[in-house]
Amino acid sequence: MKQTCCKKYLERNNVRLLTAVFCFLLFSLLPQGAFAQDFFSIDTDLQTLENLINDTIANTEEQQKLLEDLRQNLNESGNLISNYEKIITEQENLLKDLQIQLSEMLETYKMQSRLSARYARSSKFWRTFTLIAIPVAAAISGSIGYAVR
Repeated sequence: MKQTCCKKYLERNNVRLLTAVFCFLLFSLLPQGAFAQDFFSIDTDLQTLENLINDTIANTEEQQKLLEDLRQNLNESGNLISNYEKIITEQENLLKDLQIQLSEMLETYKMQSRLSARYARSSKFWRTFTLIAIPVAAAISGSIGYAVR
């Protein structure tokens, strides 16, 4: 009986020991299971954060490209404006030269008008003189020729 009692005692102790080991393992794994949920949500959050960072980097690079394109467009616009300013300056100089030429032409026209008016007066005088002088000369020459004969 001593052996049976010891055997039963050992079996109970073994069961208790196994139960204790099982409980110990269960209790030691239970918090890890709970933490595994936290680690899963942390992993999901980290993945979301990584995606957000990648999207932000992509957007930043796209905005930098857009800014560079804008800079190039502004530089080209500045060059065009400079070219237009040069063209406008050249046209202003041409207009000034044209104005000077028109002023000179106006002076020439005024001088020609004065000369033309003087010529018209002179021409009128000689026309009138000729119209009167030829018949008078003919009458005088006819009278002298008649008197000499």
